[in-house]
Amino acid sequence: MKIAVGMRKAEQIYDAEYLRFLRQIGVTHVLGFMPDTDVLPSAKDGCWSEEDLKAMVKHYNENGLVCEAVENFLPRHWYKILMDLPGKEQQLEAVKRTIANMGKAKIPIMGYNFSAGGVIGRHVRPLGRGDAVSVGYDPVHHPFDNSPIPRSMAWGQVVDPEARGVYPPIGREEMRQRLYWFLERILPVCADANVRLAAHPEDPPVPELRGAGRVLISPQDYDEMFTAFPTPYCCVEFCQGTFTEMGVDVYETIEHFASQGRIAYVHLRNVRGTVPSYDETLIDDGDVNMAQALLAYQKGGYEGTFIPDHYPELASAQGSHATVAYSIGYIRGLMKALDIPIWGE
Repeated sequence: MKIAVGMRKAEQIYDAEYLRFLRQIGVTHVLGFMPDTDVLPSAKDGCWSEEDLKAMVKHYNENGLVCEAVENFLPRHWYKILMDLPGKEQQLEAVKRTIANMGKAKIPIMGYNFSAGGVIGRHVRPLGRGDAVSVGYDPVHHPFDNSPIPRSMAWGQVVDPEARGVYPPIGREEMRQRLYWFLERILPVCADANVRLAAHPEDPPVPELRGAGRVLISPQDYDEMFTAFPTPYCCVEFCQGTFTEMGVDVYETIEHFASQGRIAYVHLRNVRGTVPSYDETLIDDGDVNMAQALLAYQKGGYEGTFIPDHYPELASAQGSHATVAYSIGYIRGLMKALDIPIWGE
């Protein structure tokens, strides 16, 4: 199996010393997280070009890393699809070009989150061991803005500054229809490009927030999607933390999707608690037995990538280096102890 990190900040992406640090701690693969014009200049044109994607892949390769996926379309590139607005067909054509260009650049996975509101309601506090700063969800004790979504926004970002007013309520079934409309049209392009489309569950996994229904909030929602779209290019971006927050048997759920070949890649996160109140923790300090989870992936036949994400902040002068190294070292140690093969070793 492969070990990766998500890359978002341009100053890290183009820092050869940081990339060397990643190689030193055992990272072999990377994911580009929602790359904007500071990473892919063509983002200004509504899609990512073949030339820019190939240049990004080449940059990582030259620094000893493999680009495994891109995670999340820029909201302004597809908000009319999410919000069912005039012009969604034009945005769909641009998304199709992005997928085709990813195929030409040999990037095998596109992760996405089909959500009107995106990540909502998290609070940041010293929730972890030794007061490590992390995020939690607890709307009773830490209320948040749950007002209707402004028409200027989608997926938590401003996408149309001139728009006024708010969106009317959007039901779960309506959002499901929008998702299926998108999948029906984009999955054939994914098949032609040999790019797997990996859906992240809603974070938090609750039925409705800010007046908008949230579709992928249970394993059953994924089973329904996979029944409707049996192509192997329709996959889950398996966020272990979010599935745990659903209150399901996470080990059984891992095996269920892994055995179907439906897991494109894994966010290997630990949490404490379930909806309606939970905290994200250090990777070894939550409710999930991570050794048992890794064995469930192996038993299900998963051979893909593990990505620790939402790192709690550690009290260290080394900043992100410390928390990344801690998480990667823990994963590698567990894999070696369990005799789980590590890519390239």
